[in-house]
Amino acid sequence: MTRGAARVGAYLVLLTLLVAAGAGAKKDKAASSKLAELEQLRSLSWESKDGLIFIDNVRKIEPLLKGSERPYSVVISVRLVDDMLKNEGVKTQKHAKAIEESMKSAIKLYRGAVAKDQEELFFISLEFNENTQKLFQKMEIQSFPTTVLVPKKHQISMNDPTFKLGQQFRFTQSNQKEFYEFLEESFGLGVFESKDEKINVSVFNIVFGYGVIILMARMLWFFSQKGLLVPMMAIGSIVVFWVSTSGLIKCIIHNLPMVVSDRNGNPQVFIADNRQQTITEGVVMSSAYLVIAFAMSAFTYVGKTFVESTFKSVFLWASFIIGVMTYAFVIDCFQWKTHMSTMIYGFNL
Repeated sequence: MTRGAARVGAYLVLLTLLVAAGAGAKKDKAASSKLAELEQLRSLSWESKDGLIFIDNVRKIEPLLKGSERPYSVVISVRLVDDMLKNEGVKTQKHAKAIEESMKSAIKLYRGAVAKDQEELFFISLEFNENTQKLFQKMEIQSFPTTVLVPKKHQISMNDPTFKLGQQFRFTQSNQKEFYEFLEESFGLGVFESKDEKINVSVFNIVFGYGVIILMARMLWFFSQKGLLVPMMAIGSIVVFWVSTSGLIKCIIHNLPMVVSDRNGNPQVFIADNRQQTITEGVVMSSAYLVIAFAMSAFTYVGKTFVESTFKSVFLWASFIIGVMTYAFVIDCFQWKTHMSTMIYGFNL
């Protein structure tokens, strides 16, 4: 080997070492930067009372997401501002409250199982606004509620049109139990385990229940002896009809409000949504059905029992007008909520 060839070989070895050293330094710098961001997330999480990090600007979250060697994972949920929520239906408002409570409870479970200086999972509530809209497009979030998971080693580039977060990284519900299952399937930490609440039945509850049944049977027997059983059954049937048509059971199950507020803060009984209602709206509509039924009964059966012609005429006209006006009110509410035109025998009402 000539002296020139040896010199060239030495230069190549030196160049290779310099490139490797530069790459290693760059990698160490990136790793150091991500460790600093990890500490920043820990600080932001513990500054918040519930551990939930609220972000409303792209510049605050972009550095936390980009790259592929993050020493942490983030769970990002959509947050709608109050003004936007006021214009949405009751169902959306309920989802917004439920997903926030689910995230806060998940943080509580995680903090109870992991030491503060070892936390590597953080929950972010990202506000939807003009500034963050493009970021939501990159995350392919098109509905509410939607929560996305960005794992540690998932490559995120702000220059790509999307972050390529598959369905396994998405949660589109707000139920706490299902949210825990989503987190457990994603991380397998054994932390987010939802336990079904056990119903404790005490001896007192059993005795009280049987006591109520015996008392009700005794009352029915007493009413039957007095000849009041049939009227009581009729009243009971009316009550069952009123409760069934009011939607009270659904309102109780889904924790719907008595009334909602409009954008000016004024109470609003009726909701312009054919899938939702308030408790007061259901009570008003079911009461209107009973008014129509009572008016028809009064016009058909009660009116003919009167002997005095003037009083009978006034009673029949009053029953007819009240029934027609209430029916018109029901039809008007139906058209307003459903945007559909009601037809009877081919005629529009």
